[in-house]
Amino acid sequence: MAKNRITLNVLANITKKVSDKNVVDPENIVLVVFTGSNIELNKRIEELKGLRDKGMMFSLAFSFMAERILNINYICNLLNPIEIYKEENIFQLKEIVEKYYAIIGPNITTNTISKVSLGMVDSFVSSLIWTFLYNEKPVYLDFTSVKNYLGIPSSNKAINKIINNHIETLDDMGVIEIEPDKYLEKIRVTQISDVRKTSKVNNDFKKVVTENDLKDVQRGERLILPKGTIITPLAKDKASQLGIKLEIEK
Repeated sequence: MAKNRITLNVLANITKKVSDKNVVDPENIVLVVFTGSNIELNKRIEELKGLRDKGMMFSLAFSFMAERILNINYICNLLNPIEIYKEENIFQLKEIVEKYYAIIGPNITTNTISKVSLGMVDSFVSSLIWTFLYNEKPVYLDFTSVKNYLGIPSSNKAINKIINNHIETLDDMGVIEIEPDKYLEKIRVTQISDVRKTSKVNNDFKKVVTENDLKDVQRGERLILPKGTIITPLAKDKASQLGIKLEIEK
């Protein structure tokens, strides 16, 4: 336990020095938040590694309980974070939100989703999630740990109702659920080549993006559009509702 805390402090200092020397586009990295659950955590870390292999870069944030329950050294060695945050960084919420494009929560607990859904943001990870949602930034959460408390699902109908109500509230707030084995499918940044593939009419690039063009775009995705593209007002409204970020190529 104490060893993990020392390792975390050392890694935080090292990654801070690295990030000071290398300027990283914040939209190319996401913040992965870890809470105090190790249910199927190795599988979730492998899925995160799959995202990393596709070009995604991570910084990591650990809750108070995560620091004490999880093998911090092991996680950091596998994911090679740019920067590391701990519970005391709760006072840097504004800075953190401005720095990262999205949050991924691979092991979210019932405690955390309860706090966020009820607006009780008195801890680091719940405050991070609330602040990202408040600023309409993508938040991807895996509810495996919530639905399988102590490693098994509950047959208690009242408990399941409470859990499902919290998840439904988070969905209304804009949270994007990521199911096991679907990280690569749900969490991706759409490149300009992908947009061109779906936006051609008679082999000419479509210069106007309408509401209909966004019907197959996943909630929270980022679309990079060629210079000169016109985005209709309805398309802008649709993008805002779904948390889709529309950018014109420079």
